[in-house]
Amino acid sequence: MFFHRRHHRSSALDIWPGFVDALAALLMVIIFVLMTFVVSQLSLTDALQGRDQALAHLNDQIHTLKQALAGEQQEHNITKQKNISLEQVLSLLKNQVDSLEKSLGEIAIERDQTLDENKNLLLQLQKINQKLDEFKQNLDDQEAQTQALQTRFHQTLALKAAELEQLNAQLEALQTRHEALTHEQKKNAASNRMGQYRSEFFAKLQQIIGERSDIRVVGDRFIFQSEVLFDKASAELGAEGKKKLDQLIKVLKEITEKIPKDLNWVLRVDGHTDQLPIKTSQFPSNWELSSARAISVVKYMTDKGIDAHHLVAAGFGQYHPLNRQTTDEKELARNRRIEFKLDQR
Repeated sequence: MFFHRRHHRSSALDIWPGFVDALAALLMVIIFVLMTFVVSQLSLTDALQGRDQALAHLNDQIHTLKQALAGEQQEHNITKQKNISLEQVLSLLKNQVDSLEKSLGEIAIERDQTLDENKNLLLQLQKINQKLDEFKQNLDDQEAQTQALQTRFHQTLALKAAELEQLNAQLEALQTRHEALTHEQKKNAASNRMGQYRSEFFAKLQQIIGERSDIRVVGDRFIFQSEVLFDKASAELGAEGKKKLDQLIKVLKEITEKIPKDLNWVLRVDGHTDQLPIKTSQFPSNWELSSARAISVVKYMTDKGIDAHHLVAAGFGQYHPLNRQTTDEKELARNRRIEFKLDQR
């Protein structure tokens, strides 16, 4: 039994390796077959892909050929249409050529007629040019004569203008002289008329005032010594001075009524001092004193009714003395004065 078990175990062990070998061999065959199948499938797939690519390429070429064929067909149709248009154009051109040939024939006829007319026109133009040359020559001669006349005219005009300018200058000089003489005559006439009223004015004043050494007429002026009207170094009129001025104002009003309105007159009141200087707060110099005295007299006369338009006040200071070189009190008193001068303005 033991031997049998052992033999049975030994037989079993002996069979398994062979079975394994057989299985291994079978597995290898299957693997080979599978690998062969896979390789065949891969080869078949590659072949199929190559065929598809070839078919696609062929389809692309066929499409390209179809497009090219369509383009050729379109160009053929365009060319055919162009040929038809060219035939029409050629027909039109032929008609135009025929018309042009006909027109050229007519133009040739008109050209011949025009040439004949041009010949006639040229002949007429030559005659006209000849006449124009003659007219131009005559015109040049007339222009030369006109230029000579203009030159003589301008020369004569310049001489006459110079003479006229001299005459105008002489006339202006005569007018100026005439105006001056007229003015002088008017002035002299007015002065003569004014002199008459002045003489009457001074004569009446002299008659009223009487013979006094401190009130006198010198030439065309009526003179009051300052002491008659003012205190020493004063420009305020005194009571006695106002009385004397009232007499003068009365006579002036009488004369004024006689003086014509067209005679422009003024009574000038001039203030004079002696050479002795004065310097006070009221009168810094003899200018102020002489002017203030003349103004006081003028103001008093306007207050008494004399029109201010006929009065003038002037201060001369010590610069117009009656006696320039003196220190004598009597002579100095003569230089201190108020002068009245009735004159035209």
